[in-house]
Amino acid sequence: MYSLVRVKVMNKNIFKSQLLFDITLFFSLFLIFLDSYHILSFPITWIGTGLLLTLCLVIFYKQKIKLNFLYLIILVIALLPTFFNLSNSSDINLYTFLRVFSFLGFSFTLLVFTKTNYQEIILRNLKAVFFLMVGLSIYTYFAQLFNFYEPFRNRPGTGILGFDAQQNFWISGSHRLVGTFREPVFLVSLLFPSFLVIHFQSRNSKIFYIISAIIFGLTKSELAIVFVGLFILVQILLKNFDFNSFIFLLVFLICFFVPIKECDISPNNIECPSYTEEEINDKLKFQEETNSTDKLIVGLNEIEFQDRERSDTISFGINSLKNNTGFGFQHTNQKYTDYLSQDVSHEMYLVNRSLPEYLKVKYLTRTFGTGRYFLVYENINIQNNFLFNLFSIGMFYLLMLIFLILYSFNKSFEKGLKVSLIILCISLASVEDLLPIFGLYLSLMFTMGRNENK
Repeated sequence: MYSLVRVKVMNKNIFKSQLLFDITLFFSLFLIFLDSYHILSFPITWIGTGLLLTLCLVIFYKQKIKLNFLYLIILVIALLPTFFNLSNSSDINLYTFLRVFSFLGFSFTLLVFTKTNYQEIILRNLKAVFFLMVGLSIYTYFAQLFNFYEPFRNRPGTGILGFDAQQNFWISGSHRLVGTFREPVFLVSLLFPSFLVIHFQSRNSKIFYIISAIIFGLTKSELAIVFVGLFILVQILLKNFDFNSFIFLLVFLICFFVPIKECDISPNNIECPSYTEEEINDKLKFQEETNSTDKLIVGLNEIEFQDRERSDTISFGINSLKNNTGFGFQHTNQKYTDYLSQDVSHEMYLVNRSLPEYLKVKYLTRTFGTGRYFLVYENINIQNNFLFNLFSIGMFYLLMLIFLILYSFNKSFEKGLKVSLIILCISLASVEDLLPIFGLYLSLMFTMGRNENK
């Protein structure tokens, strides 16, 4: 009788522990994806990351996971450029600390979740949070179209000045789904790897592929096109291109290419401009009189401007690779900005060499020449996960990625392709830091095999 009661008490304690684990994990993952919001100037996504790392610490001590010597050596080598480039106290700032903390959090999460026996629970919660984010994303999309209630998106945008408002209205282009993220590309960067993990590691219904295709397609993000293309390629190589994959691709392409203009669907939207009949007729007359060649030139210029950041990133990567010994987490964006500002600085010297110095301060928020003068006073982000970490850590980072891919292919061809796809999606992400959530994704891909019953 005593032993029976003892077993019941133990089972009850285990249930409470697992329930607490589920709640904490679910809540932390949910907060990580609330990129658009902050509390008292503190991003909510940081709170979620903190909870996730706290959970990792609990698992680390509870299961007595050991830090092996090789793991510590890798961390030290990766951080050496950052330590060596701490030339003065001004280099030590909040953003440097956060980037180092994020890298260490990624490494620690990858280690703990690879060695724990909670993978199935983690996957179950990740799947639940993914469905929740899909529902919220679709709701916010229609809320912006028809002026339904939406929580105030109070986190600053990602503009040059650092306090830009988030953009969720496109007057001439198709409306884009941003969900709970500041930009559509951030949604794709963080949620698409989650979709891949769920797809590869569990059995899913057609609904899962349809709703996933809807949110990624409605972002209208070019990064989503790249990710979906890579996903379909891997499916074909693995001979797994089934009906679910076809439905996913079809729905995605429809949502991506069919234009949905907010002011056409909801002309009474408060953000849509109102015109008098006379103004509309004048506008139509002006469009008819516009030379078609001029339209073509304008279109080409717009395309060139939209691709400027991407071409800048590629150009910097190619030209700086030979000198890459690791700039440290605090200097990579500065090096990137210095590279881009060479032409502008030269132009500034030629145009303004005889002008008073105060003009550089007076005109901070607008150009007074023909170049991008913000480059001479504000560092900009490289916005590519692979290049940022490659130039922050050095070529050692590339060697580690190659090693992980080769290690995966050594396990099996299928495992190698899946892990390579996850690594490639993380590397192409517009989020520069190696976030702990990326460590969670990789740990599930390394340790789990597909369970058809999930």
